[in-house]
This record gives sequence, C-alpha cells and structure tokens, in this order.
Amino acid sequence: MTGRRYTGSADGAAKGCRAGLKVLIDEIVSLSGNSLWNNGDFVVRNMRGKETLSVHATGRAVDLSYRFIRAGKGKKDGRAVALQWCRLLTEHADAIGLEMIIDYWPEPYGRAWRCDRDGWVKYERKMVSGAPHGDWLHVEVSPKMADDPAGMKAAFEKIAISLSGQISG
Repeated sequence: MTGRRYTGSADGAAKGCRAGLKVLIDEIVSLSGNSLWNNGDFVVRNMRGKETLSVHATGRAVDLSYRFIRAGKGKKDGRAVALQWCRLLTEHADAIGLEMIIDYWPEPYGRAWRCDRDGWVKYERKMVSGAPHGDWLHVEVSPKMADDPAGMKAAFEKIAISLSGQISG
C-alpha cells in the first residue's frame, strides 16, 4: 500500500464521471445502507480558492455526504459510518486504487489520507475549503481503477465478502 504515486489532477479534465468511480459510488452507497450518499462527482472546475484543476474534473473524485437531511439520504449515525468507511477504504486502498480521502470534520482544519504517504495527516492550518465540520468525505481513485469498472466491482465483491456483517448502515 505504501509508495504509490499520487496523481492529483495530472491526467486533466475528463468528459464525465468515469465508469470505475461510478461503481465505487454505487457500492459505497449500497453497502452503507444509504448512510453515505453521492453529494457530487464530476464537474470541471478548479479547487476552491486555488488555480489548480480539481480532481472532480478528472472524473475520479466524489464527495460522499453523511449528513441526515431527509428520508432516504443520510442516517442519524452518519459520522460513525463515515469513520468506518474511512478505515475500510484505506485498508483496501490498493485493491480499489484509492489515492486520497479528505475528512473535513475534525478540528482544527480536517484531515487527509494519501496513497503516497499511506497515512492520515491532521491539518494544523487551513488546507481545504469546508473544514472543519464539513459533513462529507472527498474520495479520489487512480486513473487505472477509474477506467476499470469490472476491476472495481470485483474489488468491492471481495471487500463485501471479507467484511460481511462488519459494515454498519
């Protein structure tokens, strides 16, 4: 899991949400029992407050919200479920091509996990818009897995089998 290169937005703008990312979104929403839901995936734009292209523009990033807003979207225990998914996704980072998760909630300024450091860093200064107390996770996958829906589906089938009964939702 350690030492994989972080791509960021280096592969440039895409034409839409890539097929492997769509599978990841569908699997997480389903396996979380709708505790997490797609709050936004593909949009061509720069990162908020920066001159750098957002990874959302590459079709490889999604924001998964856990706030409780109405029937069918979110659950009252959404933050706890989001934390379980942070653990689950990082444990299976290589299988799903996970490159980054940003967790906007923790004070003082959120935290992030990246594949090139294989660990979490708690931000001590303003690094991301929406932190602290943002009620979503930003998830990015590699170009390879973003373009491999069958591989992403297979990875999630193995994850679901190995963790049967351990995922709250």
